[in-house]
Amino acid sequence: MGNSLRMRDGRRLEVWEYGDPSGHPIVFFHGLIGSHHQASYLAEPALRLGLRVIAPNRPGVGESDFIARHTAFGAVEDVEDLLKALGLNEFSVIGISGGAPYAVACLQTLGRRVRAATLISGMGPLRWPGALRGMRPSDRVSLELGSRYPHLAQRVFRRWQETFRANPRRFLKGFIEKLVPADRRLFQDEALPSLFLHDLRQVFVDGCGPQSLAHELVVFRRFRIDAAALPSDRRVTLWHGLDDDLVPPSMTWALAQRLPNREAHFVPGGHFVALEIAERVIRRHRQLLTDAEVPS
Repeated sequence: MGNSLRMRDGRRLEVWEYGDPSGHPIVFFHGLIGSHHQASYLAEPALRLGLRVIAPNRPGVGESDFIARHTAFGAVEDVEDLLKALGLNEFSVIGISGGAPYAVACLQTLGRRVRAATLISGMGPLRWPGALRGMRPSDRVSLELGSRYPHLAQRVFRRWQETFRANPRRFLKGFIEKLVPADRRLFQDEALPSLFLHDLRQVFVDGCGPQSLAHELVVFRRFRIDAAALPSDRRVTLWHGLDDDLVPPSMTWALAQRLPNREAHFVPGGHFVALEIAERVIRRHRQLLTDAEVPS
């Protein structure tokens, strides 16, 4: 179910929901490149376990109007407006891949309102020692340069946009060929390429892809965590595939060393491991809420 909400500054925020509409609310932050479609990975177990997954498209994706932000903390006001529009108070967060900084920003800023946080294949602060160990060298260089010089990143993403619009399936085929074997195996399921094409269309056709993607790289570079500001009684659960070379497991390892209340699960798989462990991820999230006696 999709909806378009107005934020306090008049912008539109496109929001989709998955799972149980009467369940405990979880705000889902999609990755880069991505959209709300990534929340569908978790839809089936969320429905069975009584969780309502609320997935906004970030600015510049789909029908969400673009706005330039300096850090992930700029998204917290949108979350507050979203919760107000839906009549919600307490909630949880899930951040996948590039959505992790936004989930952490909510936990650090909104504190007591966030009941639990889950990070899957999560992007951590780029400047932490060893955080990029295991990332493909070409991606590491692109990330470093793109986050420093967004105008260069826009040029690259503009070429990606042109290539995708010319032949979406060829673009996706080229992307899949560069993945680790564990991820390539997942794309043999016909449902995943179709879902991923919808995801890419939200960015490169429906949204302002090059601008929004380049801006997100800057947000990643400015990602900071103040461990002392995080609520020590709110559990952060981290999941990461051991073979991931897009966002390497060293990211999650670095996060796990600094978060005050965390548990880390390193599992077989690549960057898209969420497709294989969705049941485990959602069941653990539900368990944390049940232990905390949160009504659903």
